[in-house]
Amino acid sequence: MQFPAKTFIVTLVSAVTFAFGAAPATAAAPTEDFSPGSASVLPAPGISQTLNTTEDTLSTQALDSMMTPSSERASTPHNFDVEAAIALAESEIGTSRPTGWSQPGECIMSAQRWIRAGGGAWAGGGNPVSNYDGATRLTIADAQPGDIVQYEHLASPTSWVTGVHTLLITGVNDDGTFTIIESNNPGGSGLVSKDEAWTPKPPAGFQAVVWRF
Repeated sequence: MQFPAKTFIVTLVSAVTFAFGAAPATAAAPTEDFSPGSASVLPAPGISQTLNTTEDTLSTQALDSMMTPSSERASTPHNFDVEAAIALAESEIGTSRPTGWSQPGECIMSAQRWIRAGGGAWAGGGNPVSNYDGATRLTIADAQPGDIVQYEHLASPTSWVTGVHTLLITGVNDDGTFTIIESNNPGGSGLVSKDEAWTPKPPAGFQAVVWRF
C-alpha cells in the first residue's frame, strides 16, 4: 500500500518528536573522586604547583592580615612526631624526584611524605583547602616547626593554579624568619632544598596559610 507523501512526513515528524520527548531532559552529571589517597590531591597535568619563593611579590596588605594572631588555635599541639618528620625532610635535601601528577617530587607530595613519616594524619585531598581536612588553620605569626605553609589563591582558594606552593617549617628564627624545607623549587626540578632565612613571599593574589596536623 502506498501512502501520500504528506501523510508519511507528518507520521515521521510525530515519531521523532515523541522519541525526544520521552528521553530524559538531562544526563546524570559525572562525579569526581576526591577521597583520601585519590590522585586528585594534585593539580591537573601541566599546571605547576611551584614558584620561585625568592621573588619578593608579597603585598603589604596581605602580610598585615596574615600577622593577626589566632591566640586560641595557636596553642593547638601537633598530633605527630615533629622531629621524625623533620628528620626525613632533612635527609632528602639535595635529592630530586619525578614531578607531575601525584609524583613524589611535587611540593605537596613531599610535604605529605614528611608529615606521614612522623605519624601525621594527612589524609585529605581534592584541593588546596580540603587537602587539610583535620588540620588546624593558623596565621604565619603562629607558625612553629612541623607546620605546613600553603600558598593559597585569594579569589579562588580551592583552585590548583600556578602560584600554589607547599612547604614545611623546620625552625623559627629570632629575627622573625623561618627555616624551611621544600620540594620542586624551581618548578619541574623535583629538588628538595633548605632555606634558613625564609619569609613568606606569595605572588600577587595569594596568601600564605599555615596548617598544623
